[in-house]
Amino acid sequence: MLRKIFVIFILLFLCLATDYVECFEVRIISPIGAVARSSIPGWGQFYTGDKIQGIIVFLSIGILGSLSISEDSQYRHFYNDFYRDAVYTGSPKASYYFDKANEHYKLSRFFIYTAGGIWAYSAIDAYIDAHIYNAHQQVKMLSIDDKRIQPLKIGDE
Repeated sequence: MLRKIFVIFILLFLCLATDYVECFEVRIISPIGAVARSSIPGWGQFYTGDKIQGIIVFLSIGILGSLSISEDSQYRHFYNDFYRDAVYTGSPKASYYFDKANEHYKLSRFFIYTAGGIWAYSAIDAYIDAHIYNAHQQVKMLSIDDKRIQPLKIGDE
């Protein structure tokens, strides 16, 4: 454990001792890879470096999905346990139970479609963010090249 800490300290010291920009590699990420990683909610945002948005996407899809499952359970409960029995027995409460079941059905569909929309949006957002990230990386590469070329400049021509 102490050896790992020592190695990390040495690497950090070497990075700080040299030029910060040249110390770390400039990496380009794949926009298609970001979209593919978005199949797991939030992973595409983590891949492009937007961790807070990745956490928000993951939590929102998880919460909306669980709400959808809960409402679907309530829908099935009202429909199977109350409405069907009321229809078979000819009870006047059948329309009330149908309305309650229908409310839960509509809510469950709303939550699942909203989660799907957020998921689709996050995939598109990951694709766009990957292009933006790559543009920033290319600017960083130009900055590194400019710093390397400046000492070679002979005069102000």
